[in-house]
Amino acid sequence: MPKSIKQSWKRIKTNKLIQCMGIAMMKICVNRRQILIILLILSIGILTLLGISKCSFQKACLRREIHWPDLEIADEWQYKIITEAYKIKNEPNREITITASDGVKLVGHYFERKKNAPIIIFFHGLWSDSYVCGVPIYRITEEHKWNLLLVSLRAHGESGGNISTLGVLERYDCCDWANWVASEFGEQVPIYLMGFSMGGAAVLMSSDLNLPKSVCGIIDDAGFTTPLEMIKVGSKNKLRYELLSDIFTQMVNVGTKIWGHFDLKDADASVAVSKTNVPILIIHGDKDNRAPLSMAYKIYDSCQGEKDLYIVSGATHKECYRTNPEKYEKIVSEFIEKNLP
Repeated sequence: MPKSIKQSWKRIKTNKLIQCMGIAMMKICVNRRQILIILLILSIGILTLLGISKCSFQKACLRREIHWPDLEIADEWQYKIITEAYKIKNEPNREITITASDGVKLVGHYFERKKNAPIIIFFHGLWSDSYVCGVPIYRITEEHKWNLLLVSLRAHGESGGNISTLGVLERYDCCDWANWVASEFGEQVPIYLMGFSMGGAAVLMSSDLNLPKSVCGIIDDAGFTTPLEMIKVGSKNKLRYELLSDIFTQMVNVGTKIWGHFDLKDADASVAVSKTNVPILIIHGDKDNRAPLSMAYKIYDSCQGEKDLYIVSGATHKECYRTNPEKYEKIVSEFIEKNLP
């Protein structure tokens, strides 16, 4: 083959090789760009989800200023309750401060009517107040000359802490309060734990802990099974679609794990009551759309020991007492008297 043809052939091969290398480099660059774009999208997605979970956690759990209902816009019933709550707050009482197992300061107010009489420890609802929520049990205990301890939950009122754990740590606080009462007044004094809404869930969740033997009963008014189920029900009412409410619920729990350092899956009232023989009274409205009646039945069916269920016809969430105050007082009083040692 002539030398000129060989040289031409080499040039063609070299050019083809260069072209192939160029194409390969272009593909590598394109692939890198695609990878960078994918990583960027993933990073934005993760940051967005973390942002949503943090906002959800803050909205659900961070301490907030609690305002009492406005008397000017209250109806007749609300006006009576709020007025009485103000009177209770100004009644002579003993302020009690204890330290929770994790170091948070907890505050309660003790109203003594009779020495060695039963003591009811009352826990209010989420973002609420022990005086307003505690009006019904204050009336009952005053009539029967029983003693009453109104407690401020962590991250509420006078108690310390900046985070409400929706029952996860509050259940241990219930146990700490019961142990304080037993230590202060002796194990011969009967103790009853009573809670309203989240407070009701917390006392139920505390039932399988190391409660003193003098705890004679637990009363739950409008409590829920688990904080996750409660959040899911609430979000479903607003988001309408079950998939969206599932995603939102999981986002809240991601937030509590990362920024609150607690897991909402750790608290389950149904599991707790299945491990205790402490008598339990469950009070629930059949029109409750925040903690549906199905939750009350689930907890009731899970109870291991003696149990009573009072369904209030027509009552929405936290409205059982308002719907039928006479029957409410009768049911609670009979439960306490029935389980006295």
